[in-house]
Amino acid sequence: MELTTTIMIIAPHEVQALTAPLRRQYALDKMICVPAHITILYPFVPYEQLDAASEKLRQICAEIEPFDITVEGYGNFPRFIYMKPKNEVPIRNLCHRVFEAFPDYLPFRGVYGDTPTLHMTVGEFATEEERAAAIMPVYKPITFRAERVHVMYGVEKLALTWIAHSVIRLGEG
Repeated sequence: MELTTTIMIIAPHEVQALTAPLRRQYALDKMICVPAHITILYPFVPYEQLDAASEKLRQICAEIEPFDITVEGYGNFPRFIYMKPKNEVPIRNLCHRVFEAFPDYLPFRGVYGDTPTLHMTVGEFATEEERAAAIMPVYKPITFRAERVHVMYGVEKLALTWIAHSVIRLGEG
């Protein structure tokens, strides 16, 4: 088993409370692996390089002030439903800073280009028909403060819990 790494913003408790029943019903394997989150970079560096990469990431994050994220409404990909971040600019800026510092690691291996859709997955389905049949509750927009990123590692495509390698605060420069 090869370990894979990622950088994410993990949603706070009030978002986890909303997403937990949805993920339990529609994305149990993902729920087992990681909490609800917005991916900054996946995959990240090989596991063996995480210590050095995390130090470099600390330097980048020290220059980025914490910011607010509002999730509002749903979006979808052919087999996924996600909560949409309303204010993408600060998240996108963080992503670009990380991509610039680690140019060998394309987001989602480059499958979705170099600026993939920012999202928080709440449902994963075998078919588009299953996705279309899913019932998603209406929710009021939720705003939370992004103050840190989590560098995680785990085994790709297995329903095993991913582990935090480091938690890096924003704006501590």
